[in-house]
Amino acid sequence: MGSESDSPRRVLVAVPDLFFLARIRAVSDRLAPAELPARAAAAPPRFVILDLHAPGDPLAAVRALKADARTARIPIVAFYSHVETELRRRALDAGADRVLPRSAFTAQLARLIAPGA
Repeated sequence: MGSESDSPRRVLVAVPDLFFLARIRAVSDRLAPAELPARAAAAPPRFVILDLHAPGDPLAAVRALKADARTARIPIVAFYSHVETELRRRALDAGADRVLPRSAFTAQLARLIAPGA
């Protein structure tokens, strides 16, 4: 599903939405949530972007990333539908570093993925 880039400056994303993928394709490797922990451990990215509504279990991916000493310090930026406030709380409890409503994520995306950000 993702490319085989080993660049440590890449961003790992579990985002099925094509709108976002078109904007971040050049700096990211797209994966399913379950693939994030192993890929991040093998080639640590700048950070992980995670759609909390992605198929699979995004919260399990957050917990696995934060439980592994090799990936625990990798920042996780997650986003969700603004009406799903309980999902936001659960993502923070699982260890996500930033959990933004989709609208805030959209507004901050360019700054998040900018080189040197």
